[in-house]
Parts: sequence; structure tokens; C-alpha cells
Amino acid sequence: HHPIGVATVAPFSMLSLLSASLALAGTVGRDGRLEQPPPSVGRELRELKENPYVCEEGVETAKEEWKVFGTNLGGWLVLEPWITPSLFYQFLSVDRKFGKEAPAHTGMDTYTFCAALGPKEGNKQLRRHWASWVREEDVRAIAQSGATVVRIPVGDWMYVPYEPYIGCTDGSLEELERALALLRKYGLRALLDVHAMQGSQNGFDNSGQALRVKWTQVSAQDPEAVTTFEHWPQRAADWLAPYDNAKGAYPPEMNKTAYDRSLDVIRKLAERHRGDATVWGVEPVNEPWQMYPTEWIKQFYWDAYHITREAAKDWKFVMHDSFRGYPAEWWGFMKGCPNKAMDSHIYQAWANPMIAKGFFDAACGMAGGLRTMEEQLDMPMIVGEWSLATDNCAMWLNGLNDNLPGYPKVSCAMVPCPEPYMGEQPGAPPDAEAPLQGPYGTGVSGPMFGKCPVGMPWGTQENETMSRLANRYFKSFSAGHGWFFWNFRTELEPRWSYLEAWRLGWFQKNVSDYTSDAVQGACDEEPPAAVAKPIVSVEAVFDAATAETPLGDVRLEGAAAPVAAAVCVAAMLAATTLAFRTWRLHAAPPEPDEYQELAGHTKG
Repeated sequence: HHPIGVATVAPFSMLSLLSASLALAGTVGRDGRLEQPPPSVGRELRELKENPYVCEEGVETAKEEWKVFGTNLGGWLVLEPWITPSLFYQFLSVDRKFGKEAPAHTGMDTYTFCAALGPKEGNKQLRRHWASWVREEDVRAIAQSGATVVRIPVGDWMYVPYEPYIGCTDGSLEELERALALLRKYGLRALLDVHAMQGSQNGFDNSGQALRVKWTQVSAQDPEAVTTFEHWPQRAADWLAPYDNAKGAYPPEMNKTAYDRSLDVIRKLAERHRGDATVWGVEPVNEPWQMYPTEWIKQFYWDAYHITREAAKDWKFVMHDSFRGYPAEWWGFMKGCPNKAMDSHIYQAWANPMIAKGFFDAACGMAGGLRTMEEQLDMPMIVGEWSLATDNCAMWLNGLNDNLPGYPKVSCAMVPCPEPYMGEQPGAPPDAEAPLQGPYGTGVSGPMFGKCPVGMPWGTQENETMSRLANRYFKSFSAGHGWFFWNFRTELEPRWSYLEAWRLGWFQKNVSDYTSDAVQGACDEEPPAAVAKPIVSVEAVFDAATAETPLGDVRLEGAAAPVAAAVCVAAMLAATTLAFRTWRLHAAPPEPDEYQELAGHTKG
């Protein structure tokens, strides 16, 4: 902690400290962790240090009036089993077929998909998948919805090939060119997002390779051992250096070879696509893990930015916040640099169960964090991923046949597993006579007797609830420079499908019309009392009812503001865990009256 005395800090500086601390912190990420700033931060302290990340152009980018609206082509060139489960049903029951050899025959991400099937069969299946997943009719509908830009996740292996992708992913660049041609035809542009880096930048399956999966054989009284795996208890990311799980830290120095190779990926991507006017920008790496030293991430962004500027100076350079969406971590970073933006991913799917009003309020409250980041950092903010999901039920959302400990927190609905979208496909659809099949992870998620788990509907008010939630997101995100919904479509989940949400009327007809009455008035209206609550498990209800009450919307006015700010800072630093239980601290929390009788929970 830095020894700052309250009496010696100017009122504006103290208010800046408060805003810096609260900003965008508090989102629960895909690993169930809260996004939190360090306990002691301050603009004046950061500005005392020499800032090497300054551009002489002196451009004030946050004042620029452009906005983007669109979706992601996820699960396409970088695989995610939960988005396209039909591609992964073939790996069910490999534990029974291969026993202790099951790991070599299990695909749970792009890396292991290629390793398990080999280059010939893997490429055969991928080419069928690529052609069937992103179709002209999808791009046409995206354009008709009023979208302007599409974010396209790509793998680093497409530009700097390595095993096991060599051969297996042949033709992926041609597929990307096909998509770019379709976007061009329908008046859309593309943000090329390097979603996967060698060694995995975050340990998720969406990074190309889920790290570090530990396979074991468990035998109870049955003489036949059962092959199982663990991922979440020891997940790590080895992109820039190997993470030491025992120490909970990275080594002092990053791996220069890995760093240089990653920059080479950006260089080759920019050189290949710089002549294509369809390309709007590049995101050099998706969701780098928050455990990396911040300076490593800043240095990578800085070097990748200049490589991009040299090849395609008009592209927007979009940087994910590395799950550190608060000004204190980014003071002065890329100050004065043109064509930059920061990307923050905002989900409520990992939240504790709430009544509809809780999700509505949290969605409305996100505007304050985006506005704070823009004003204090001069950094245009984009919400690069978000969805309408209010639970964690989507099958395999947390990994093939796996789940985060304690998830899902509600009782999920079960629907018939769909026929495979690509036509004939090994293992698809899953056996309608089979119960939950292995290999088993640490949590439960998977098809059972021909049915797949999906999100629990909001009673008879599903359409109205989703529409109201969507408009609140649109309103909040208009405080920044735009958004990309995750994902453009899924096999099972309408709350994660941009096209399905638009067709169902959950989105307004023109998604880019953020000045419409429905959007601008969304956070001013009170939801009707008739809006239903989802069915939740007793355990989940009890957990939500006994949780600490999060902080609400704090407004400071008049001469009392500096003193109140100082008190708030002290209280926040003393109770960080309590403060960050809310998803965005500019949102007033819900008051779960209906839970109080059950758990003896009292307000305040």
C-alpha cells in the first residue's frame, strides 16, 4: 500500500482514485473469478513514473464519434464444443473404448481435435464444418439486422503453422477469405481477432488448447478403472511463459521466443490483409489471462500496434483489457495514439441466480464503468463479447463434459439434441438411449437420453424478459463505442445466438439504432411485476439469499463529495471482496425479498 494521507490529497485526486477503483471491475469471468483491481491505486502515483507508451500524434480518441455494432463468428475457425456440439459428440465414451489411452482420442478444443483425428480425417471434418457453419444466408441476415462490423476469431496457426494444426487446418485462410468476400458483398466490415495463441493465452478451450488437463484413472469397487479428467482446479496459461501453479506466479522474464513468434503472427496477418478494405481492424490477442504481469501485456500491445500501423495504418487496433477493466491498470497507456480501442467482455451468465430486475439493473449499471474508462483513459471502449444468458446451463459452456465447481446454479431445461448442422457426422446426434457418457470432468454437463441442457426460460415471460434485457444492454453499451454479441449462432442456445435473438424480436429491427425510444428509455422504466423468475435449485436459492449484499450506486454531490469519497475509498479497501460482488459497481443491487423468508436473510 502506498502511504497516501487523506488530508494531503486534493479533492479531484481522491475522486479520481474512487472512480479508478470502481470503474469496470467486478465482472465474473468464464472461470468464475471476479475481476478486481489492486487495493492501492492512484493516477498521481502512476504519472510520477516515466511513461514509454505515448504517441506524439496527441490524438484524443475517446472523443471520436464512431461506433460499431455486430456479432462474432465464433466456433468457426477456432472451435468451441459448446457452440457446435455436433462436431464433438464423436468423442463421447472414448473412456470406455480406449481406457487409459482415452486422452489421445479425445478432442475438447481445436488442438486436441486435430491431435485425436489426425491431419487427414481432421481436415475432412473441418472443411465440412467450415462450409456449413458460416453460410451466405447468415451473413445476409447479419447485414439485414443493421450490424456494421463482424468480429472474426482466428487462430495463430493460420499465419504461422505448427503441429498438430499442419494439415488439419489446411484451407482455413481460404475460408476466411470467403467470409470476407461475403461481408464485402453485404456492406459489412471485419475485426480480425487472434483468438488463439500457441501455449494458450488463458487456458480456456477457446484459446485453441485447454490447459492443463489432468487425466486420471479412478477405481472404486469395480475392478474396471474409469478414466476421468480435471481442468479447472489447475487451469493455467503458458503463452508468454510457463505458469507455476505451485507458486501461483510467472517467472521474472517472459519467453522471448514465444513473444517474437506472436508478433510475427500479427505481422503476417497485417501483411496478408492490409489491401482488403473490408478489414476494419485487428485484435492481437483475445482474453489474455489476468495473471500475466501487466507490463508484459502492455509491451506486447505496444509492439503489435506499431507493427500493425506500419502495414495498415488506418486499421483500428483493439486491445482486450486482460480482465483488468479499471483505469488504474492502464493510466497513460498509448496516450495520444490514433486508431486504438479497448475491448471488455461482459457476461451475466456466471452470476448468482437473481430475479429479472437484478439482471436488468446490472445491465443498466454497466454504462458508468464504460464511461469512466473512456473519460479517464481517453480510450474508446468496445464490449467485444456479451450475451443474453442469465445462467450457466448451456451444454459444455465450461468445457467438454465438464463444468466449473458449483455450476450451473439453476436447474437447467432439457431439449432434444439437434440433428448435426453439417449433415452426416460421426457420433451425431448423440445416442437417444444412452445416459450421461464419459469421459467425465469435475462437473456435470452433457447429453442424456437424446436431450441436451439449455438455459432455463423465464416462465411465460421469456420473450419480454429477453427483449427488456437486450434494450438495457444496448442503452448501457451506447456509453462506449459499440459492441459485438457472442455469438452469431449456436446449435442449441437462443440466448447466445445473435441471429435467433433478432429473429425472435428480442433485438430491435435495426440493432445499430441506439437513439431509438426503446433503447434510450430502457433504463428508465420499471419491469412489470408479472415478469417471471426462473426455476432454481434449493441450493442455488439458499446461496443467493445468504450472499453478502453488494454495494449500490453511490452518488456524491456538493461540498461533502471529497470527504465522502475519502470515506468510501477507505471502506472499499477494507472490504474489497464485498464491494466487488456486484457485476458493475455503478448498478444498484437487487433486493431479493422472496429469498429472505427461506434463508433468514435481512436487508442491508
